[in-house]
Amino acid sequence: MFRRSFRSARITALMAALVVVAVATLTWPVASFAAGNGDEDVPSTSIVPAEGPSGAASASAPSSMSTARGLPSEGSTALPAKPRSSAHHAASRALEVEPTQARLKVLQAAPVYSAPTRAGKKIEELTPEKFVEVTGATHYYLQVKLKSGQTGYIDPSSVELVKPTDKMFVLTHDAGVLEKPNRWSKKLAEVHQGHNVHVIGISLNYLQIRMKSGLQGFVPTTALE
Repeated sequence: MFRRSFRSARITALMAALVVVAVATLTWPVASFAAGNGDEDVPSTSIVPAEGPSGAASASAPSSMSTARGLPSEGSTALPAKPRSSAHHAASRALEVEPTQARLKVLQAAPVYSAPTRAGKKIEELTPEKFVEVTGATHYYLQVKLKSGQTGYIDPSSVELVKPTDKMFVLTHDAGVLEKPNRWSKKLAEVHQGHNVHVIGISLNYLQIRMKSGLQGFVPTTALE
């Protein structure tokens, strides 16, 4: 009787051990599968957004690359700014005019433009032998005031720009000798205070002189004051 009881106890203990082993065997693949699908073991073919220390997208992310190249980022409708053309930049600058006051005789029929360029609108036509009121000079054109009150621009060759004279003056200031009677003109030479100059013409705010070398040019009237 005692032997039967002992044998039954051994069988029961053996069966319990087998059950524990079977349960452990079934549990291990499940745990391994769960561990294999965590964030620490992402397959090499997966695409995961790169993140910096704060969790924000790093500079290698597509949206950051777009911004770095000056392109609109994802979801943005803004376009890169276009560079201004040189024509637009030139038009935006204020027109430089050297003020003057003169009444000049018209030598030939010529258009009066709305701007100091041949591309400007023609607003009137000059009549030969008439006079026009000049109020300023630009690099290449003269600014005029018409009888209508409008301001226009004409080619200097259309009027008697230089009135001849023949006088000797003593310079009171050093001055550059310019190719044309405006401040943008090319400098040809220089004359110095105390020297005599031969004035052969008057043009706007300038005097036309002839130097001993035969060179002719213009000096501002302020050099003789």
